[in-house]
Amino acid sequence: MRGINHPRYDTYCMVAPILYGRLYFDLQKIGNAPLFNLVAMTNEYDFIIIGGGPAGMLAAGRAGERGKKVILLEKKESVGKKLLLCASGRCNVTNTAPFSTFFNAYEKAGHFMRPSLGAFSNENLRSFLSSYGVETIEESKGRVYPMSQQAESVRDALQSYLDTQRITVRKNSRVLRVKEENKQVAGVETKDGFIRGRNVLIATGGLSYPSTGSTGDGYEFAISLGHTICKTYPAIIAFETEEIWVKQVQGTPIKNVQITAFQKGNKIAQHFGEALFTHYGISGPAILSISKRIMEKFDMGAIRIHIDFKPNVALHDLDAQLVKQINSNGGKAIKTCLTYFVPEKLSPLLLSTCGIDEKKKASQITAKERKKILDQLKGLSLTISSPRPIEEAIITGGGVELNEVESRTMESKLIKGLYFAGEVLDIDGPTGGFNLQAAFSTGYLAGNSIQ
Repeated sequence: MRGINHPRYDTYCMVAPILYGRLYFDLQKIGNAPLFNLVAMTNEYDFIIIGGGPAGMLAAGRAGERGKKVILLEKKESVGKKLLLCASGRCNVTNTAPFSTFFNAYEKAGHFMRPSLGAFSNENLRSFLSSYGVETIEESKGRVYPMSQQAESVRDALQSYLDTQRITVRKNSRVLRVKEENKQVAGVETKDGFIRGRNVLIATGGLSYPSTGSTGDGYEFAISLGHTICKTYPAIIAFETEEIWVKQVQGTPIKNVQITAFQKGNKIAQHFGEALFTHYGISGPAILSISKRIMEKFDMGAIRIHIDFKPNVALHDLDAQLVKQINSNGGKAIKTCLTYFVPEKLSPLLLSTCGIDEKKKASQITAKERKKILDQLKGLSLTISSPRPIEEAIITGGGVELNEVESRTMESKLIKGLYFAGEVLDIDGPTGGFNLQAAFSTGYLAGNSIQ
């Protein structure tokens, strides 16, 4: 350094050792943390994400890929808790259906979902998971699961994504409010203090499974910032029934049946598949698939569901099968004949609804009684009394009004720098992977859009 002739050279020689010593001292206090962690310790970010579910995690990783400084705030002790419950722990991540099917599945939200599905499709999702070592397989009706059949593998892939992109994740961090200044996001207030940021994503989920962190916080944040919340309701849910005899057959599955819901004599929904009797009423895939339709009509009058145990058999053919069973088992109790058509536990109850003694010999059944049995086999009826609590819903219907969100970016039309993704939006689809895909797609688009 000799020979340097600069008016600030002497000052530099005095100050530099002091600055170096202070930096060294700070590094020692931190524990020689990596440089990116030192940067992350500052309290100002390009992107603050509220909610560590699939939408929030994918948004965080994508923004990190783009070089943004990101912090993800999760109020529970771990991220991805609700993801672990998906499909009873197997995690139905998406569906192989074509785009047109996805758009139709989301119904009124189909048009809104076009940009996000275009940005991150079902194939993009499978490729992403594969890049993190999670291969997927297609099962019935196009449902896609991790080959491991374990939701943990999907959650771990997302966690690796966050780690790879050096995303700051704060667990047990509850957000109290989102702050805006002059219609521009300024940051979030947490129980531990204020975090400043130019962009904030609300990805807090809905109201179902509150133990995972979905307690409706996002709706409150949105309302406080001027957004409208469409009425929330359990969109995929089981039902309680007026009939108490269901308790006697709880846990009994019925397969390949057709469930039809009627209101005031009009058919409002129908689905072929499997159902399950429970201690409170009825559940199972076929019921869950029509639950949204039922909920939409629930306040308009009583709803009854009819169960056709042999939907692919015409009535006269079914009568012929019943006659054959009666002739073959004439000396046995009639309930024995019915086990050919319905589960054994259900046989005596079905006869009870017909007013027939289950011990009555098959050969003694009259033509009138046979007709009653056929009527029950083609339309056992249950009256819905109420849905199960919204906390048990697989997905919450309603949410942030879509007309107030830009579908091409997921940014609020009311507050600059405010974004929404996942279940907090008024988007819901049927079972089969459509709802998780919506969370991944909207989360990705938000992370891809922030400035």
